[in-house]
Amino acid sequence: MTGNDNPSPIRNAQNIGASPVAAASATDGTSTGGSCAAKFLFVVGMAILIAMVASHLLANWIGLPKIGATYRRIGPQTGPQVFCAGSSLLQFGLSWPEISEKLGQGIENWGVGGSSPSEWEASQKLATNADLMIIGVSVYDLNEYHLCDSRANIVPLMQTIRDLWQTQSTWQFSKRVVSQYPLAWLRTLFPTAGNSDAVLVGLRRRLPRQLRAAAAVEDRANAMVLPKEAVLDFGASTEKLSDWPAAKSLRRLALMRSETQGQQTFNGPKALAFRRMLQAAQERGRIIVVVLPVAPAYAHAFLTPAMEHDFENVLADAQRAFPQAVFVRLDQVPVLNSDEYFADPVHLNGDGRSIATPVFLNALKQLPALQ
Repeated sequence: MTGNDNPSPIRNAQNIGASPVAAASATDGTSTGGSCAAKFLFVVGMAILIAMVASHLLANWIGLPKIGATYRRIGPQTGPQVFCAGSSLLQFGLSWPEISEKLGQGIENWGVGGSSPSEWEASQKLATNADLMIIGVSVYDLNEYHLCDSRANIVPLMQTIRDLWQTQSTWQFSKRVVSQYPLAWLRTLFPTAGNSDAVLVGLRRRLPRQLRAAAAVEDRANAMVLPKEAVLDFGASTEKLSDWPAAKSLRRLALMRSETQGQQTFNGPKALAFRRMLQAAQERGRIIVVVLPVAPAYAHAFLTPAMEHDFENVLADAQRAFPQAVFVRLDQVPVLNSDEYFADPVHLNGDGRSIATPVFLNALKQLPALQ
């Protein structure tokens, strides 16, 4: 380079400008990336919102049962009351208007679908004016693997963990029970989550009759209908399990086997809750334990002699610990050992109730106040 040459602009850094092409490329890349991320988040958010709305609409349309307890009562509202704790097996199995009249007291109940002592224990604390407690159990209710769908909404998590630890439950069973708690939270957003069976049943009932399968019509006819009013007076079913077609019985038993993973045990959290309920009842007054029957079809499908022995041990331990409790063994009434007296594998029908109620009323004579 000679003295006559013009100086290079590179010698002066201030004369160097950014490439307009590079600047445009960088700006366009940042803008495009941010726009894509925003669009993606918007799409995901809208998908979740649509799914939530659809889940709530579907739950309302098919009448998906609400989570929580339903309060029902019958009889006088003044004076000491009778607290009735049990699942639908107890509610459908006895005539509560007759029992209330015999006792001369009002009877109150907090009903939860598919419940067991783990859930009843919570409602027992609400029965603050009860001097008699009727607790109904069965081999179906006390099976630890039969889990209540509302358990996580009723039983505190720490209580569940303590009971699982105390009973030395297996890891697989403990994981199954504890997993109900995050699912309960998820259902506040998506009420149909984890309710595939209930959703399918609801959809079949809502479909136009001409679109239903014959099995759906049969299942609807056999459904146990809960009273809409807050009255402890359940309708008597005219269905007979003995009249069911073989295919229908197999479907129902297969569903029940799936719900319990084919397991039957009686020495876990439910057994602990049962004993705690008996202890609380003893401190407040009189106790009646009603042991309800299940249909022979259920017993033949699920129960072995060893399982029946384990169930009897739970009852025997309770009787030894609380000798003042009156145990009414409806499961040992010979005539009820027939599918003819059951509306399904576990619920007594109207004929079965008409047999069970007089047996129960006669057992009330063992209560000191009624002698």
